Amino acid sequence: MKILDGPTMRTLETALDVASARHQVISNNVAHVNTPGFKAADVDFVSSLEQAMAGRGGLAGRATRAGHLPIPGPASIGPPLVAQRVDEGVSMRVDGNSVDIDLEMAKMAENATMYNTFAQLVWSKFSILKYVISEGRR
Repeated sequence: MKILDGPTMRTLETALDVASARHQVISNNVAHVNTPGFKAADVDFVSSLEQAMAGRGGLAGRATRAGHLPIPGPASIGPPLVAQRVDEGVSMRVDGNSVDIDLEMAKMAENATMYNTFAQLVWSKFSILKYVISEGRR
């Protein structure tokens, strides 16, 4: 097993990808706060993370001829698909726009905190590896 290819690092990588995708959706909502008819969207973090984690083992290579090189383990499938939902129901304003800037800024702050937490966990993992590589000397 590779040191950086464990389940913890894969989970953290996926969580960072989903948090990044959610940040992009929230930023898009903020950018369209004055666009008539725009409907706010959001990313369901938990279900997006579950979908991405379920699909991580998806692409496995197989040799179809004797001369093919073996493919070790599942291939990376790129950034996860996110479960994005658009609020089609309630409009906050007469022009049909449903973006509540206060709510979007609160979501952005929450998402930034989650992203920073995951990044801190990745940093901790690398710090442990650095400590081991340096044989316990700081």
